[in-house]
Amino acid sequence: MTRAAKQQTARPGSSQVWLPAMKAKGLEISGTFTRQVGSISMDLQLTNKALQVMTDFAIQFNRNSFGLAPAAPLQVHAPLSPNQTVEISLPLNTVGSVMKMEPLNNLQVAVKNNIDVFYFSTLYPLHILFVEDGKMERQMFLATWKDIPNENEAQFQIRDCPLNAEAASSRLQSSNIFTVAKRNVEGQDMLYQSLKLTNGIWVLAELRIQPGNPNFMLSLKCRAPEVSPHVCQAYETILKN
Repeated sequence: MTRAAKQQTARPGSSQVWLPAMKAKGLEISGTFTRQVGSISMDLQLTNKALQVMTDFAIQFNRNSFGLAPAAPLQVHAPLSPNQTVEISLPLNTVGSVMKMEPLNNLQVAVKNNIDVFYFSTLYPLHILFVEDGKMERQMFLATWKDIPNENEAQFQIRDCPLNAEAASSRLQSSNIFTVAKRNVEGQDMLYQSLKLTNGIWVLAELRIQPGNPNFMLSLKCRAPEVSPHVCQAYETILKN
């Protein structure tokens, strides 16, 4: 699978056109990624904008950074007639072949039907990979934060976030970013947080929230610092949606 269509970032809950009909002989594919109770899925909408019936669908992923792969075949139970749309939730796992992608969250996909094979690529939000047992024990957090070299620390600003510390903590926890400890330092709320990716990489965070100031400061420490910008993007998406 070599050809890759234009990349688009997936925002949770909002479906995006990944493969326009004019590039796929009338097949339009849009979708989004979700994680619910430990299960990752790719929620697809297939629309037939051609004049002939479509059958024999199948899907395949290229090797990718976190081994994302379909956990089941792409099942379209009836032929897809012209102007018809079908919605399919495709379960994914993370036991596929791994190859570091650029950008890290790039996913290249091939879809076939009775007409041809079509290719597209999309960017998945990293928080579909945040696992449910990502809460680090407090002493372990302190030791790990000290142990990770300072040059692995990245700092970001999250702008225009209307939440207070409690609401932010609760919303992040619903996406498996866990608050390990909380302190108030000179009127600033400091949340110390941890998350773990499906491949076992831990990310530690310090989120500073000044009451009345909608701009948060986020410091991230990780042994694989290239994931930090994508984790920051996940914070942005979770806190603002």
